[in-house]
Amino acid sequence: MEFKAAVGSRRTVRRFEPDRPVEKAKIRAILEAAAQQSQHGNAQLVRKAVVVTKGETPDVIRDALIDALYHQPQAAAAPVAIVWVQDMSGWNHNREKVRALLDARPPSEGWEADFADSGLAPEDLVIHPDTNSAFTEWLTSFECGLAVGSALLAAVDAGLGTGLITGRREEIRKLLDMPASCTPTQVQLVGYAAQGRAPGPTRPRPGFDELYFADTWGRPLA
Repeated sequence: MEFKAAVGSRRTVRRFEPDRPVEKAKIRAILEAAAQQSQHGNAQLVRKAVVVTKGETPDVIRDALIDALYHQPQAAAAPVAIVWVQDMSGWNHNREKVRALLDARPPSEGWEADFADSGLAPEDLVIHPDTNSAFTEWLTSFECGLAVGSALLAAVDAGLGTGLITGRREEIRKLLDMPASCTPTQVQLVGYAAQGRAPGPTRPRPGFDELYFADTWGRPLA
């Protein structure tokens, strides 16, 4: 599918064909799209996911997940649920990760060679959980959001219906046996949209003049 078509046709799907499985290759394509998204400071391990699949994941786990998602009908109907997770431990060993990035990138891309010996990039000074936890948590959430946005479009590109829901995060974390460093964020439901119940037209959107500005805040972009 053309990129603009995927963006323009994306809708939150809430009705799925519950007994129609999703091909493994399509789920992998969704996850790969998330993995390929931009990453701040080469932090590749802060955004992760657990895939829960109807007929494969034990019923006791899937049923408990549906319960933690407040028994929303779309959660019960969707054949696949991708539980997106932000993992703060992904910032550990950032020195080694930035060193690898420096080794892979030429100086012309803006990484100062002076940082090579220390293994630090300038922004690395403010993304360590021990020195600036509030900023690091915000940045981790932003990183996860980037990945999920790509995952949604990849699902649409694959001809699937998809949408995000949330639930009782601490309950989900324990249910899926995640370590304390992890926080479930959004759950992406994936499946084939129920026949005859394709998503309808988009809701009215704010105009560009309300969202985007030119030169300074409040000056509408033409």
